[in-house]
Amino acid sequence: MTAAAVGRRYDEKRSWIRRSLRTAVRVEGWGSAVAETARGGGVPAGRGAHPVGARRPVEVAAARAGRGPDRGVGLTYPRIVEEVTGSGISQGELGQAVGASLRSVQSWAAGGAAPRGASRERLLDVKYLVEDLQDVYTPEGVQIWLHARNRNLGGRRPMDLLIGGESAAVLEEAQRLSGAM
Repeated sequence: MTAAAVGRRYDEKRSWIRRSLRTAVRVEGWGSAVAETARGGGVPAGRGAHPVGARRPVEVAAARAGRGPDRGVGLTYPRIVEEVTGSGISQGELGQAVGASLRSVQSWAAGGAAPRGASRERLLDVKYLVEDLQDVYTPEGVQIWLHARNRNLGGRRPMDLLIGGESAAVLEEAQRLSGAM
């Protein structure tokens, strides 16, 4: 492909993105920040470039009609997964810690499904743990604490205990650190 052809293709994609965002702003009222992004061209190239956490108009229509991945699933679980994985826990580790597959965690993160039963309870426990640790440590410190051996946990790693289903001991130690106990 020549440089001119690459340039034309880039311009076509950028135009498509701008049209999509203008439609989304008009149809769904995403607000001036999205409109400004569309005018400024700061949107990454590619199909489906939408603001983080925003749904495409097709998804909104499907949700309103009572079908599609957002039926009954709010943005709460995707935010929880984002917060937890932003603290240094990978989606794979999170899946192991809550007793779910990586694919399930990815679905929760995308808003396509919600955790149920014991997985939901364990996910909320991990979220609570991360919040406690964030009161004491920087994001990097939280990651180090979760993956380093801990004297107060018998020389075991908190992440290993979470994966093994022993979240109570890890929560207790995090609360001790944050002064909640």
